[in-house]
Formats: sequence, structure tokens, C-alpha cells
Amino acid sequence: MNKIFQHKHQKLILQCYPAGKATDKKPNSSELSYLLYYASTRRVKLEKVIHFLREKTQHDAARNRTGNLQVTLAIIKELIVKCSENLNVFAPQACIILKICLDTKDIAVCKSVVKTYAELCEKMDGALFGGDKEFVQDFTDLTQQLISFGKEKNISQNQYDWQMVSLKAIYAISNCLGFTSSSSKKFIAVSIPFLIQVIMHNNNISSLMQRLKSSLNVESDGKRLSRVQSQKSQTQVNNQIEVDFDNDSLTLTDVNEEAMNALRAFFNNNAASQISEVTRAVVQHVFTTNINLDWGIVLLELCVTWIPIQLRFVSCSTLLATLNRINIEGASKSNYPLHLSYAKHLLGLLSTGINMIGLSISDIIQQLLNLQTDLILKPSDLSKPEIDVLTNIYSECICNVTTHIYYYDQVPDSIQEILVKVDFVLDSSFVDSSEQTSSSERIHDLIVQFLDNISKIFLILKNKTSTISRNHVNLEHWDISLGLLAPDSEFDDDRNTILSLQQIRSIQAKYLKVFDEFLNIELAAASRSAYEVIKKQQYKLDPGSGATHLSDGSDSTNDNKLNGKNLMEPDVNQYITQQQNFISHFLMYADRFFDGQEAPSTELVLLLVKVLKDMIEILGLNFVSNFIPFFHHGVLRLDKTTDFTQRQMYKDTIAHILLYYILKTLDDQYEDELEGYCKSSRLYKMVLDSVEYRRQHGLWIHGIDSSPSDLELTKGKRMLPKDANGNDIRLRIKSENIEEFACGNNFLIVWLHPQKPLLTEIEKPQVSTHMSQFNNDSRNTNNTAYMDYDEHSAAAAAAAATAAAHADHFAPQLNNHTGFSSDAATTDSEKGLYTGLGLGTAQDIRQIRAEILQFSQHFQERGIPYAANYTLTNNGNTTSTISRLNGDLDSFDQTNGSIYTFNSHINCPRVADLKETLSINNLKGVPAGNGHAGMAARNMDQTVSNNSILSKNLLSTDVDSILAGLDSDDEAAFVV
Repeated sequence: MNKIFQHKHQKLILQCYPAGKATDKKPNSSELSYLLYYASTRRVKLEKVIHFLREKTQHDAARNRTGNLQVTLAIIKELIVKCSENLNVFAPQACIILKICLDTKDIAVCKSVVKTYAELCEKMDGALFGGDKEFVQDFTDLTQQLISFGKEKNISQNQYDWQMVSLKAIYAISNCLGFTSSSSKKFIAVSIPFLIQVIMHNNNISSLMQRLKSSLNVESDGKRLSRVQSQKSQTQVNNQIEVDFDNDSLTLTDVNEEAMNALRAFFNNNAASQISEVTRAVVQHVFTTNINLDWGIVLLELCVTWIPIQLRFVSCSTLLATLNRINIEGASKSNYPLHLSYAKHLLGLLSTGINMIGLSISDIIQQLLNLQTDLILKPSDLSKPEIDVLTNIYSECICNVTTHIYYYDQVPDSIQEILVKVDFVLDSSFVDSSEQTSSSERIHDLIVQFLDNISKIFLILKNKTSTISRNHVNLEHWDISLGLLAPDSEFDDDRNTILSLQQIRSIQAKYLKVFDEFLNIELAAASRSAYEVIKKQQYKLDPGSGATHLSDGSDSTNDNKLNGKNLMEPDVNQYITQQQNFISHFLMYADRFFDGQEAPSTELVLLLVKVLKDMIEILGLNFVSNFIPFFHHGVLRLDKTTDFTQRQMYKDTIAHILLYYILKTLDDQYEDELEGYCKSSRLYKMVLDSVEYRRQHGLWIHGIDSSPSDLELTKGKRMLPKDANGNDIRLRIKSENIEEFACGNNFLIVWLHPQKPLLTEIEKPQVSTHMSQFNNDSRNTNNTAYMDYDEHSAAAAAAAATAAAHADHFAPQLNNHTGFSSDAATTDSEKGLYTGLGLGTAQDIRQIRAEILQFSQHFQERGIPYAANYTLTNNGNTTSTISRLNGDLDSFDQTNGSIYTFNSHINCPRVADLKETLSINNLKGVPAGNGHAGMAARNMDQTVSNNSILSKNLLSTDVDSILAGLDSDDEAAFVV
């Protein structure tokens, strides 16, 4: 190197080297500064500098001048920092210089190399990797050489130092993974295995679990860690590692922490492709090297905590994608170990407290259900135990992803996904004889597994508390699954189910158990919480009175946190006013449950009875209102025949069990409103007598009432009524008996509708995409010979049919439910469905004015006068009152609360007028006057809308008290 003539750049470089043969030389600072200035002025000068440094490095390495190599590496490092914008000019030469230095295998030189390498990785960009293939290859070779030092087992001295060189190189390369996918995969493939090996030798599973808890910010005692303190501690650890590295005093702890830092750097980035690749690399290395699977799962969980929270779902999606690929290829014994490894890693991610913002819950549930479906239905060479293991893992995944709450509707959405899948699988079990592809046993196992998933979810939710409030699963979510109660009745085509009767019964038993768990764990809990708050906080309305009482509102702060409803509140979710509701649908399928080829087993009927009883406990009057028509449908027609089938006796027995249980339960559920009315009623005695009659005459099915059975305890203790010949009267509860029961209490008269018809058709969208509409027959096995039509019922039905055929409804239907008690009476009133109704409350009266305003324009369009002049001849007062009540066009007073119509102002009566009329009609012993009053009342019905509360029959005995609530200010402000 000593030449007579030297170029300027050569002189500047050589002046940076101190004299002597020391091994720990550093460049002269002032000369280095001038060299850097010189090299940065022009690219051509930079090229000359780097070429000369390469020649000098080769010369010094050949003579083992490690001190000069240290100076060269320091110069290269400073050039990278100073001239980073022209890195492409000298980066290839820099890689060659670093490789020459590494070949010396001097630990001090290699330490300097890795520091310079780290600076090079930090300053590089994608342009270098995209344009110069030779550089990419040199850089890759350099990286692999650096990482290989830590893997060499023949190095006995300075083992920690060599491992640290490799770890720092891996940490540095994590900045270069986003340039090209091919190079990224290469770097990950050589880095991840080495990191895992280092971590595995220095950390047992307990140590990893402790780190995982720390990353999740949760200590073992449940207290939260301080992020500031944790960050400070990590910085101190990193500083200590640097000091120990420079002073040749590294410890095992330093190596372990650096390995963790390097692995964290691979996961802590915003590139989804990189996260996916390193996730796959970790799982694949654990699998190929037979590392303890539980240890590997905890390691992956720890790695995922280092991913930015909005990208953590990428790891989960990567595992699912691999499982889907295995599923497409087909599960087999050859890929079973890999299948199991990925499935368990997925379960590990989903079962921890790791939050994954952006995770598509519905999409994950669907994929898991599809994996579970294909695993069970697709033919494979896997044994039954192997299939069960994978199936249970998928079930645990479904349960854990469902119960880790991210949003309000997560649990209902997940349950709905499972039930939709159940419905789809049930549909697939109906095939033509030539299309059978799956065995009935597999379909049975799959449906049972899906139902078991739901059961596990509710049990987890029962025992798991969450700080995030959520919406509860409601009854309507189960509508699509009701076909399981009567699968044979689901389809009207020629397809037949491949499921055997025994398999169907097994599915039905599982379904009833799971649904009962839902009632008691999910639905009852939400309803009970809402009920307790309402009892303490809500204004309580006394039926038949406008008076209100304010309860204690001390728990008002908790009210807003509850999203449940008190399901015993009458007409909640419009379960009474809307005929198409889940309760009616369930009762329909419960009825069809007995229409199979064979009568169900006692155990199965016991489950059904228990479910129905639990529904009574939770839903109260909402269940009762829908149950009444099914009661009349199910009871034996003892007055028609004495020959009954086993199915008919099953229905009759269950109907009486439920009615008995209803009468026992209502008094407790509505204690303030009923005051023990039900148990003291005539209907209660009739139920007991009817049950006893059936027992004595062999019409009662024993052993299907859930234990302990009160009805069984009353056996043989009642004297039955006799006819004139001394024979037992054939006791049968009819609609007029229930109507009498309802009319005997001001609360029940509002909500019970004894003449409510039997629902015989379910709207398709409310049940299933494949659900066949029910025909307008009840599919009653008692058949037409036993239809329960009394004379007045038949006449009423005929009249209703005639009216429907000839009716000319000029007013649109009004379905604006306000929540008033009158909603229960007004809905479907045009069909004559509800006859045993009271007037309602004072709030009902306030709707009448709005109805008159709404429908006046329709009278104008039809040319029909707003009202006729109805008169009564009893006395003069009555005549004037009725005229005013009906808007007599000849006697209106424009000064008294008029409503504008198409041709005049119609005089509308005040409350006082209505009171006067009612007081006259209610006079004891006064005849109706040749029936004209009754005729007037019927004619008045034609002047109100079909859906108006004015069309209700005034059977209430407490109308005067209702009107009393409209005195004073109300009388001046409201018209009727």
C-alpha cells in the first residue's frame, strides 16, 4: 500500500488509521470527518473511496491486522450514515468488505461487523433489492453467514458472544423483510428456527406463561401492570445488553432477552404478509422439530401479543387458511399430525385473553363450522377417535371466539350462524333415494355436535364475566331451528330423510336439552335482571286505573346497563298482539312433534314438558295467551267420541298439565295484580276434576309430568261431578270456561283472548329459507269429527267468513303499536278474534281522537257520512247523548271540540257524554228498549276503523274507574 504517488482519497483514508499494531484501534476523528466530507461531495469520489477500502480490507485480512479491520469497519459504518442517499453506489462493495471481515472469525471483528451490518439494514430501501440481483445474493449470503455463527456447536469459547452476533443480525434483518417476498421468506426461514431454539433452551413453559401474562398486562393476582414501568424496564434491559456485549461480559439472560427482542421485531410490524409468514414459520418449526406442542402454543400466543392489535387477526386467519387447505386436500392419516398441530395452535390463540381488533367473528364461525362439517361428513381414513379430537378442538374454538366479547350482538350472531348451519344440514338429510351421499350416522353426529357447541357457549357465558355489556340471545333466533322438533313435516316434496327414527329422537332430545339450557341460563338471566330493575324503578300502572305509583329509584344507575327485557311483562315483543311469534311457532311444532310414525318415548316427552314449563316460568301471560288456542286444539273431544289414539291422549295430558301449572304459577308471577285469583277460580277446580276424570277412565298418560308432580299427589282425592243417572260427567274445558276465567279479573281481561284462533300457518321468512308453508289445516290427529265448534263459535266463524268475503274496507289497517294495553285488544280485532276484552285504561281513550282524525279523509273518499244518527227511545236524555256520541250532523255544536271533516265540523263528545251513556246502559233492571240499544251498538261498530280500540266489547266491570281517570284537565283536553 506504500506507493510513491497516492491519490487524494487514498491519502485521506490512510490518515484515518492510527499507527501501531493494536487490535482495538479506532479511526482518527478529525481525519475521518474530512474523509466523510470528501466522499459525500460527489458520487465518483465515493466510488473511489469504497474501492480503495475494499482493497485495503483484503490486504489487512490477509495479514491478520484486526486493528486495521476495526478502523475500516468504523469508516464503512460512518459512510453508510453520512451517504445513505447514495447507498446504492457502495452497498455491494460494503457487503464484500463485511464478508471478508467475517472470514477472519475473530470475535472482536465480527462484533464490529454486526454493528455495521445493522446500520446497513437500517438505511437500505427496496430499490436495492429490486434492481441489483448480484447485490441481493451477496447480502443474503452475508446474512446467512452471520446467523450461522450462533448455530455452530464447535465453538466452546465466547459462546454467548457468537450467539449474540447472530441474534443482533437477525434483529437487524427484521427491517428488510418488506422489500421482496422471495428474500423475506428466505430471511424468515433462516431466522425463526434459530430464535425458537435459543428461546426453547432458555425458557420452560412456565417462564413463557409469565411473559404472556405480562404482555397481556395482567398479573397472576388480577392487578394491571403499568405500561410506563414495563417500557422503562425493557429499555434498561436493552442498555445492559449493549454494555455487556461491548465488555465481553454477556450472560445467559442477555442472550435470552436479545432472542425475545429479535422475535418481537419480526411480529411487531404493519405488514400483514410478514405477520402471516412468520406465524406459519413458527408453527411449522414447532411441528417439524417435534417441540412440545403445549410449549409451542404458548410461544405463538406470546408472539401474537407483540403484533399491533389491529393486525393480530392475521395470525388467526393464517392458521385457518392452512386448515382450509388441508380440508380441501382431504383429511387423512398422512396429514393428521399437521392438521392437529395447526388446530391446536388456533385454539390456543382463540382461548386466551388476546384481543384481536378487526376479527370477523361471523366469518371465523362460518369457517370453523365448515371445517367441522367436512371433517364429519366427508369420507376419510381417519379413525373415529381422531375425528372426535379434531371436532372437539373446533368446538372449543367456536365457543371461545363466541364468548370473547367484542361487540353487542356477537353472541346472538354466533348462535344464529350455528342454527342456520343446523337447518342446512337437516335440509341435506332429505334426499331422493338415488342421491344419498352421506350416512345418516354422520349427519346425526354433526347436528348433535352443533347443538353441543351451543350448549358449551351458554355454560361458558354462565361462568364467565365480562366488562363489556352484550345483547342476549332471544327466542326469535331459535325460529329457524324449530324444524328439529318435527323434521318429517318440513317438506312437502317427495324427498325423505335418511335419518332413522332413533336418530331423530336422539337429535330431538339433544335439541330440547340445549334449548332448555338457553331458557334457564341465557333468557331467564336477562329477563330476571330487567325485572328486578323494573320492579324498583318503573312507574307501576294499576289495571283499570290511571293512578301511578313511583317505586324506589335507587338503582337507576344500573338500569341503563341492562339490555334485557322483563319477559313476563304482558305483550313484551308483541307476543300477544302479534300472532306470528316464536311462542306460537314453538307450540305448533310441539303439536306436530306427536304426529310422527310412532309415539315418542316418555323420556322425550318429559324433556318437552320441562321446556314448556320453563317457558311458562319465564314468559308468564305471553305464553298463556298463545297457549290457549293450542289447549283447545289438544284436548280430547269427550262429548264426540270415546275412542282416542295414544297421540291424542299425549296431547290432552300435556295440555292439562300445562294449564294446571299455568294457574299455579300466574298467582305468584303477578301477585299484585291477581291476588290469588287463579287458584281460587272455577277454572282451577275444573282442571283438577278433568285430570281426575281422565285418570279414572284410562285417558291419562302417567309419568310425563316433570318430577315432583303435584298432579300425581292429588290422585284419588277428588269427587267427580255426576249426571242425573249417577255417572261421571265427561269433563272438558271449553272456550267459554276460559272466557269466564278471563272476565273475572280486570288484569286478565286485558291480556287473555279466549277466542284467539289456532295459528295454522307460519310465514316463511320468520322460520327458514326452505320452510314449507303450513296448510290451513291444523294437522290435528283428532280429525274433523272432533273439531271444537260450539253453536255460537260456528256461527261466529261463518259470519266472519262472509264478512271477509264481502267487506269493503275503506280505512287502512293500523298497526302502530304504542305499548298501551289496548294494543292487546285492537290488533286483529277486524277478524273478530278477540271477544272477551275490556275497555283498557285511560291511556286507551287518548288514542280515539287521533284515530278519528286519521280516518276522516277515507270517509270523504268513499262518500260515506262520518256517522249515523243513532237514537234510543228509553228517555230524552239518552237520545241526545247517543246523537252526540255518534256525531249527529244535525245537532253539532261548533263551539265544543269539533273536528274538521270533508263537509262540516263534526261535534265530538266529551268524556262527560261517554260517562252519561255508560251510566244509562249500566242501570240495573232497565230493559234495552226492544233491543234498539243493542242494534245501535252494532251499528256504531260500523263507523269505527276495524283496528280501533272502540271496536272492543265493553266487558270490563271497572269502566267507571277507568273514566274517572279522565276528570279535571283531561275532560277539557280530550274527546272520545
